[in-house]
Amino acid sequence: MIPALISLATTGLLSLSPGDPKVEKQVDAIAAEFLAKPGGVGLSIGVARKGQLLLAKGYGLADVEFGVPANGETLFRIGSVTKQFTAAAILLFVEENKLSLDAKLEDLVPEFPTPGHTVTLEQLLNHTSGIPSYTDIGKTWQAKWPIELSDAELLELVEGKPFDFEPGQDWHYNNTGYYLLGMIVAKTGEATYGEHLAKTLFRPLGLERTRYDSNREVIQNRAQGYDLEDGRLVNDIYLGMSQPGGAGGLLSTGGELVRWQMALTSGQVVSPESFARMTKPTVLPNGKDTGYGFGLQTSEFAGRKRIDHGGGIFGFNSVLFWLPDEDLHVAVISNGESLRSAKVADAIAYAVLGIEKPVAKNEPTTAELRARLAGKYHLEGTPMDARVFEDGDRLKCQATGQGSWGLLWQGGNEFRADFDAEVRVVFDEDAQGFTLHQGGGVIHADRLP
Repeated sequence: MIPALISLATTGLLSLSPGDPKVEKQVDAIAAEFLAKPGGVGLSIGVARKGQLLLAKGYGLADVEFGVPANGETLFRIGSVTKQFTAAAILLFVEENKLSLDAKLEDLVPEFPTPGHTVTLEQLLNHTSGIPSYTDIGKTWQAKWPIELSDAELLELVEGKPFDFEPGQDWHYNNTGYYLLGMIVAKTGEATYGEHLAKTLFRPLGLERTRYDSNREVIQNRAQGYDLEDGRLVNDIYLGMSQPGGAGGLLSTGGELVRWQMALTSGQVVSPESFARMTKPTVLPNGKDTGYGFGLQTSEFAGRKRIDHGGGIFGFNSVLFWLPDEDLHVAVISNGESLRSAKVADAIAYAVLGIEKPVAKNEPTTAELRARLAGKYHLEGTPMDARVFEDGDRLKCQATGQGSWGLLWQGGNEFRADFDAEVRVVFDEDAQGFTLHQGGGVIHADRLP
């Protein structure tokens, strides 16, 4: 039913035999450096450029207790990188006229009531539905972490709760929305979510390892997840794997993720028009650019446009990005929750492209500048506020529930974080807000009264 989805192995689009000794040497050194840090366990890394798979490799350990090394075939949980697979599956249904972006949730999932609100399929895709995200409800969800929940049981966590905002009027990252999209994929495809993706995406594209995760099934060469607790390595928190669904339930490898992304960006998965929708940032009625399309976001890296998405799930975190101008694809998955994949991926991109990492200046600030910028701000799409305050002759920032960190002035309205020169804070000209650039993500903050 989807003739465009033919195996990349037979098209000549992608060489499946990675082999760039220079890139491998660079990535080997970067992986060793990061894995030596506290919380480093294992990594799955993929790098591709201009139609060539340059590296697909595993590093470190897949399982610490048994000392099992990770390799290129080791499966890692990818968390919210799953969302682009879900969005692509939905858009294929739209292309086949089986779904419409204007379709109402009440018609698609009538068992989930939205009294007084009309939610569309498009609003689920771009996080503007206003439906509460089940991962934001605190202890009510935490009590359910280990349980394999049915669709009805998971939706019950947010059913009847007030909407965060009127659908279409604001933006908030929403795992409930993508769980509902996973249900719609299953219902429209007349199979489970995982079965449908395997049939229409994974197998046609030759992604032999990528699949939906399961706590019950025996899955060969699957990595265990870990975290740091009081400086020591511990097993990840147990999570019923029915719960992530279309929001974050897939397993994959770094190599298969870059192969997926090459197919997606080259018209081998959805039409160019559909991919443009996936990458076109949603603009709210008030004119604010969310930076988020359908399962993908647009950010920047070293002054270059970047299409990306990250993922976090107990014991794992991941990132997959594409630099269109250089046609560079990088995927990194970590099974150490505290070892950030985005940092590893950035280091790889700097090395492969031969770009120098930014060195932050630390210009002296003025009393006038500090007084103009100090205040309390709300980080859009999150439950957190950020306080910018004076500390002697410098400015600091502190988000809700986090420690404070220094702002290094770069001149104009731009600051860098003292703990990471790649983290930028750029204040609006009128000082009524700022934009935080961190780990490929972009978050705007508005000044509070």
